[in-house]
Amino acid sequence: MIRSLLRYTHHLTGAIIISFLIGLVAELTKVVVLVLAAMMLFDPQNASHLLIPGIIAAVIVGLGSFGEQYAGHFVAFHVLAELRGAVYRKLVQLAPAKLDSQGSGKLLKLIGSDIEAMEIFYAHTIVPVAIGLIYGVLMVAVYSSLNGPAAAVVLVSYAAVGLLIPYYRHEQMTAKAQAADRQKAVNQQYLLESVRGMAVLRQLEVADARMKTGNEGFDHEATAFQQSQFGQLLKNMSATLVMLVAWLFIVWLNGWTQPQPLQQALLAVFPLTFGPLLALTNLPASLLNGFAAARNLLNLLQEAPATSAAIDATQTLNQIAIIQVDHVTFKYPSRDETVLRQVSLSLHAGEIVGFVGASGSGKSTLAKLIMGWYPLTQGRILIDGIDLTKIDPASLRAQVNYLPQTPVFFSESVRDNLTLHDATITDAQIWTVLDQVKLTSRLRQAEKGLDENVVSGQLQFSSGEQQRLELARALLHPSSVLVLDEPTSNLDTENERLILDTIKAYYHGIVIMISHRAESAAYADRLYRFADHRVSAASTEPKQQA
Repeated sequence: MIRSLLRYTHHLTGAIIISFLIGLVAELTKVVVLVLAAMMLFDPQNASHLLIPGIIAAVIVGLGSFGEQYAGHFVAFHVLAELRGAVYRKLVQLAPAKLDSQGSGKLLKLIGSDIEAMEIFYAHTIVPVAIGLIYGVLMVAVYSSLNGPAAAVVLVSYAAVGLLIPYYRHEQMTAKAQAADRQKAVNQQYLLESVRGMAVLRQLEVADARMKTGNEGFDHEATAFQQSQFGQLLKNMSATLVMLVAWLFIVWLNGWTQPQPLQQALLAVFPLTFGPLLALTNLPASLLNGFAAARNLLNLLQEAPATSAAIDATQTLNQIAIIQVDHVTFKYPSRDETVLRQVSLSLHAGEIVGFVGASGSGKSTLAKLIMGWYPLTQGRILIDGIDLTKIDPASLRAQVNYLPQTPVFFSESVRDNLTLHDATITDAQIWTVLDQVKLTSRLRQAEKGLDENVVSGQLQFSSGEQQRLELARALLHPSSVLVLDEPTSNLDTENERLILDTIKAYYHGIVIMISHRAESAAYADRLYRFADHRVSAASTEPKQQA
């Protein structure tokens, strides 16, 4: 895993080397400052001669520490920005199937706290480990001026504090850190779902009970964190004990009084020379969180898309005239239950086809298969005679508009929400489409018109207006297929009729209308009924009149 993480630093090698050199100089100069201060205490007569070198060394320490931290964070923030870009690009590649699951809390944790936790590795691991190793070797050489046994004690104590204790504690803390990480992901998912469903929870008077359950989960997370912190405390105590025992042993070997002030100073300041090694001792606790986060991120980046297209799919589409579903059987990759079995049907341009049936009968699933979200278990889907597996996913997506049950808006202007930053769409086109969905007067009355800001999650539009805005967005981006996934289920009859009349009048491609409402189904030219994992043609009711 470390090798995989280091791949992202190749272009920042120069900054890493600079950070290492500055940091090493700063740490060695700290020892110089300590030794000069000790020499001034043991040899007051020459203290005035040592004052200026001490001040210069202290300034170098300050500048060096700042330079090492600046360069380290320069590397970390550039790498983290690159990782966020890599995650976003991967999510685009994995979507929409990846986002179709219920693990949005884990994705939020990965994009936010997981990537931030990896700062520990890039800013506080690579360079500090290198500094600790070289610093330790140089300091052993310095203490060899006392005698060989003293140098051996220094080497063993440095190795114990910088390597053995961190490794031992790492082995003990790994399971606890992973448990805490899993509990944190569960808690975030639970909290996200609770916030989204707060209106329903309050309506059913179960908000307090759910909050109590959530608090219990956060208590478990806090317990796991406290156990990890207790392990950190034991590790620090072990390091302090090693430092004290090693110092006393060196004093026992050499005696306290030394013939030279420099040797006396080296002996006195020995417990204070463990700084870079103590930094390594403190790494495992935070580094475990960073590695757990890195494992989540690398797993995502290595995940293969659950798409219907083959690797070499290059066929493109201009307009879709016919879609044929041929003996399709399907079950989701993460489940054993078969959702659809031996389904065959056809869809033609210019007609509205209704998918009706009970919740969970596979209506939305078949629409997602037609859109290429998942690979088929058996059978095939042909689009204008071309097997779906051979069609470039980008070309297929360009021909499909999908309206989910809950409209999706972004925190930006109405114009940007409708055009999705497509500069070729003019305001005149926008107003024409808004007139088609009967929203012209609503937006004309808005203080800023098309520049009116939309705040995601705090929309100032009614449910019907939101659905009509999303339909306007679909009409502004021409396609051959329009998938309506229960878009009118939460609307009143008037708004439902307005939306369906608009689609019937202005959309001339294939319309797949997923619904359980008789009013919506009555607009369909043909109906397919879903039940018991199978699909059959159903008769249509007389059409609604506008």
